[in-house]
Amino acid sequence: MTGNKFNKTESGQVLLITIMLLATTLTVVMTNAFKSITDTQVTKLEEDSQKALAAAEAGIEKSLDQKNSNGVPAPISIGAGELSGIETVSTTATTAQGKLYTTPLLTKDSQYTFYLSSYPNLTSYWKADTFNILYFSENSEPTLEITFVKNDNSVIRKIVQDELITTIEGNNFSRPIDSVNTVEGITFKKYAHFTLIDNYKLVIIRVLGAATKLGFSTSATELPKQGEVISSEAKTTTNVVKKVELRQSYPQIPAEFFVTSF
Repeated sequence: MTGNKFNKTESGQVLLITIMLLATTLTVVMTNAFKSITDTQVTKLEEDSQKALAAAEAGIEKSLDQKNSNGVPAPISIGAGELSGIETVSTTATTAQGKLYTTPLLTKDSQYTFYLSSYPNLTSYWKADTFNILYFSENSEPTLEITFVKNDNSVIRKIVQDELITTIEGNNFSRPIDSVNTVEGITFKKYAHFTLIDNYKLVIIRVLGAATKLGFSTSATELPKQGEVISSEAKTTTNVVKKVELRQSYPQIPAEFFVTSF
């Protein structure tokens, strides 16, 4: 009787160990299988993302190649089957125009050229009762050198330093004003207000002291065109969507043009 009980206990232990081994093996196999499936899905998603991005960029290139008679990039529409793995590609092209225009973050000693007349002939001068230059700087006291080029090629130049505008030539400038204007995630803390009573071709702003982001706004008519904005969206057959935007400004005058080097 004692021997039979021992054999039964030993058999139960062997069965338990076998079940545990099978469970461990099954867990390892399932874990590896899940990891393999996940890696495959991630790889496929990355491939589709790259394919959609490439298709969106190709749409922009095609839009630039097919400009209309006015030089504006043509809208592009590509349907299913025209590109492998891509369901649709569509682009829109608009002029960079409106009542507010922002620049990229400008590095120290760089400058931005804003057109106040029609490009490329620099005629059809834009004039409104208000013209604001907004600015946000990494420095608590940003300094801007502002140059207005008139239609007779004469120059009016100003220095804006935090709360103060120093008149070098001309007038019709107000003191900078505190403002809270949030555009594209940037809160412009100051702006300088100008009354444009003459015809101007360009306004050129040079950033001194620290990197600064600029904005131009008006409460009257829309600002002059500053270039083109091309947006392209591509969608794969697996519903992966990528959007690309290209901003093309009109030619920028280098800062060295106004600054003498010794």
